[in-house]
Amino acid sequence: MPSAHRNLLKRLAVDLAALCSNPNDLDHAFDLLNATYSTDVAQAARDRLKADPSIQALVKDQYWGHWPTAKELVDLPAGSLGHVYGLFLTSQGLSELPAPELSKEMASDDAYLQLRIRYTHDLWHVIAGLPITMAGEAAANGLTTEQLRWPGSALLIAADLVHRVSDADEVTAVDVGVAIAYGLNLGATAQPLLAQRWEEGWETPLQTWRDALGIRALLRQSPFPLLTGENPRS
Repeated sequence: MPSAHRNLLKRLAVDLAALCSNPNDLDHAFDLLNATYSTDVAQAARDRLKADPSIQALVKDQYWGHWPTAKELVDLPAGSLGHVYGLFLTSQGLSELPAPELSKEMASDDAYLQLRIRYTHDLWHVIAGLPITMAGEAAANGLTTEQLRWPGSALLIAADLVHRVSDADEVTAVDVGVAIAYGLNLGATAQPLLAQRWEEGWETPLQTWRDALGIRALLRQSPFPLLTGENPRS
């Protein structure tokens, strides 16, 4: 086995061991994601995404519209995608996620995909009604794994499940296994989230977005409580 592969496996093993003990360890979670970006599995996932007609135009344009500040988002019409997203960011104390660590040899289209996926992560939480909790992130990993075939997200699911069986006494509002199953179902049901030009619909009602993505009915079965005042059961 080449030394580079051995080093990668050791790096992933360290990250996974830490995450199996503590799924909320963001440093190891981001390191695991960064470590997987240069793998053959990740490249196959990117190639699959670039072959999707609904995503091709986005990649060709390397589309990136205007992202308002959190305050500007909150000031948008109540119930709009931007308004709910702004409330979500401010209520959770969230800021922009760190940029992915990419190889200098990575093609520009692949680098664009990685950046776009990382940058829209919290927005996907809002669209899917997933809170920033251990179970909410587990559901988001299920959604990402199903839609993107992302190796990093699949490994995060594995760590979540190992933690679930090794710390059976831990009580969460939503069981992590149920959350993952729900996220996978969301990913299989929804139109490709990566293909969406969210920036052109900040003022569009969130429910309209959910209808267009085909997930309105499924959200009525969500195991999660209300998210930033948005009722998926309405």
